[in-house]
Amino acid sequence: MRKPKYLSPSQLGVWDSNREEYYLKHLAEVRAPKTPQAIYMSIGSAFDAYVKAGMYEVLFGKGSDPRFEFDTLFIEQVEEHNRDWALENGKYVFDCYKTCGAYDELLDLLKESKYAPQFEFTVQEIVSGVPLLGKPDLRFIHASGAHVILDWKVNGYCSKSATSPCKNYRMVRDCWNTKDAKATSGTGTAHKNYQPIIWKDIEIHSGWLEDANGDWSDQLAIYSWMLGEPVGNQDVVVCIDQIVGKPIGTDRPLLRVANHRARISTIHQQNLITRLQKCWTAIENGYIFDDLTLEESRERCEVLERQAVMANSIDKIQQYLNEYGRPQRYKR
Repeated sequence: MRKPKYLSPSQLGVWDSNREEYYLKHLAEVRAPKTPQAIYMSIGSAFDAYVKAGMYEVLFGKGSDPRFEFDTLFIEQVEEHNRDWALENGKYVFDCYKTCGAYDELLDLLKESKYAPQFEFTVQEIVSGVPLLGKPDLRFIHASGAHVILDWKVNGYCSKSATSPCKNYRMVRDCWNTKDAKATSGTGTAHKNYQPIIWKDIEIHSGWLEDANGDWSDQLAIYSWMLGEPVGNQDVVVCIDQIVGKPIGTDRPLLRVANHRARISTIHQQNLITRLQKCWTAIENGYIFDDLTLEESRERCEVLERQAVMANSIDKIQQYLNEYGRPQRYKR
């Protein structure tokens, strides 16, 4: 069994939901074949490239840093087999995000930043004995002194049914006009449970982000710790701009944008660091499947090691067939 160098928010999610999958991806001596990026995942990555490149250019000037130019971000984040589709559809999501006003609203907030905002950066730290790694979408310090972390989510773009935004949003907005489709009930308004307060000159929900989505809270809490916030600190403003899809029988769904602005409770953060510590201790001790005896857990790991070897062998055979099994063309 190999030992990973760190834990990430996504790794913790896999550990909690499917321990065998985690073992195959992160612990098996022979790495399982990488799963190709699914098309529904590429839409979020493409939108990320558009929005970060666009905002970076507005804030810092065209050509100020090649790392944040669109082509660089897009090629880095979207796998080749998805690029034609994601290029077009990502632009559609970005245009909708701008049309509804969410883009300009966030830009106005960023212009109030005390220091230069940070986009798409990697941070790695040891927190309470656990090595962590993350890649925040956006982080800035408001003129009021508030530390703010934001992440973009695109949900349900390829779904066959409408996706509802998570509750407690500050505002949800349709990204279309009434000539294209009927307005959604409540567009331009807050969720019924939203209770506004002003926190260091920023309007946020008085409750906690985990009440809307626990995974979001895990991700942004881990980011905040790696950026220097102590575990349990409730001062950080955490934001999610969630874009959700509603299919209408065409190639592209209608989209809505829900803005979430809140904080993360001390209790949630304390429970989260405990989960991370238990995960890391299990990895260090080699006791992965704690619902079994230690001996049974080790036997299960051995079975998974053999599965990883087999999967890797099959993958190499498939690669060979893909490369050499296709019809060849010869020049005369």
